Amino acid sequence: MNRLLLVAGCAFVLGCASTQKPAAASRPEASQPARATEAEAAPERPRLLSPAEIAKRLEESPVAYKVEGKDSPRGGWADALWPQRVEEAQFPRVVMQDGERIIREWPENPDARKLLDEAEPLFREKKYAEAGKLYARATEVCPDCYMAWNFRGDAAYFADDAATALEHYQKAIELNPNDHRSWFFLGNALGKLGRFEEALDAWAQCLTLNPRYAVIRQFFRNNSHLGLVVREDAITPRGYAERTGEGVSIQFDPNHDLGWFAFANCKALWIGEPSHRKEMTGTTEEHFNSIEELECLGAALVVHEDQKRQGKTESSDAAFDRLYDVANDGMLLEAVLFEVGSRVHPQIVLTLDDAVRQRLKAYVRKHVLVPVGGIDL
Repeated sequence: MNRLLLVAGCAFVLGCASTQKPAAASRPEASQPARATEAEAAPERPRLLSPAEIAKRLEESPVAYKVEGKDSPRGGWADALWPQRVEEAQFPRVVMQDGERIIREWPENPDARKLLDEAEPLFREKKYAEAGKLYARATEVCPDCYMAWNFRGDAAYFADDAATALEHYQKAIELNPNDHRSWFFLGNALGKLGRFEEALDAWAQCLTLNPRYAVIRQFFRNNSHLGLVVREDAITPRGYAERTGEGVSIQFDPNHDLGWFAFANCKALWIGEPSHRKEMTGTTEEHFNSIEELECLGAALVVHEDQKRQGKTESSDAAFDRLYDVANDGMLLEAVLFEVGSRVHPQIVLTLDDAVRQRLKAYVRKHVLVPVGGIDL
C-alpha cells in the first residue's frame, strides 16, 4: 500500500494550452499550431493524501458535498472527466520555442501537393505503379515532404514490394520522426518482411506518439495471426464529481468496486477546494495535471486493496488488477500520461522530452501492446 502512495515521488506537473481548431482537409493540410507545456519536475513534489485524509478534508469543509449513487456510462466517466481540449495537428512538426517543444503543421509544398492529389485517385483504384510514379515525382519536387515519402512507400507496399516500401518509410521517419503514422507503416513493412521484433518496436513507437490512434488498434483486431493486441484502457472511472450550484456532487456507481468511490471523493476535493489544488500544483487554475490523477487513482487502489484484504470484495473490476500491476512496476505516471493526458491532448507526447517518451514506450511494450498467443515476438 505504501508503494502506491510513493508514486508522488516521480510526479510531473503537466499543463495543456488550448489551440484553435485546424481547418478541415484530407491529405496534406494546413492548420493552426497546437502546443502543450513540456513535462517538468515540480520543485517540491507534494505528498499525496490518503483516502482517509481526503475524506477528512471533505467532512471539515464548508462546501456542501452530496454523495449520489448513479449508474455510470458505458466505459465509465472518462469522457466527462477528461474532454479533449487541444486539437490534433494533421502533419505535426515539433519545434523548440522558449525552451518548450511546440507542435506546428509541417510546411506544405504546392507543387508536391498537386502531384499527391493527382496520384490519390489512382491509388484508390489500386493502380499502384501509376500512383507510385507520381509519388516519386513529388519526392523529387520536394525531398523534405515526408508524407510524400510515406505515400510512395504505400504504393510499393500494396504492390507487394515491402523492401522498397521500408526504404521509403525510413526516409519519412528520418525527415520527421514525430508522426505516428510513419512508425505504423514502418512496422507493417517490417512485419511483412518477417522482422517481427523490429516491427513490434515500430508499432510500440506509433502508440507512444499517439496513444489513441484507432487505426493500429483495428489493425491488430483484424490481424489476429500476429499474436498481438492493443489492450483497452484500464482507467475507466466508475466515480465522478461535478459542481452543482454552490456544492459538489460526488457520484459513484454502486455496481462497481468501492475504490471508485474513493476516486470520486478525491475528484470532489480537487473541484471543491481550490486551496488543495494550489497546495499540490502551485495554482488554482483547473487544468490537466498528473498529480491530481495520481492522487485520485492512488486513493482508489488503496481502498480496493484494503477491501480485498478484508474479504469485502472480489476482484470483479479487472481495471484495478491491471492498475495495481502497473503501479507495482512503477509505471502509474506513464499510464496517466498514456490514457488520460492523451484524451485531453492527443499529441501530448510530442511535447515531452526524450526520457519521458522512452519510459512511455517501455510502458506500451509491457502493458499495452501485448502478446495473446500465436507467434513469439
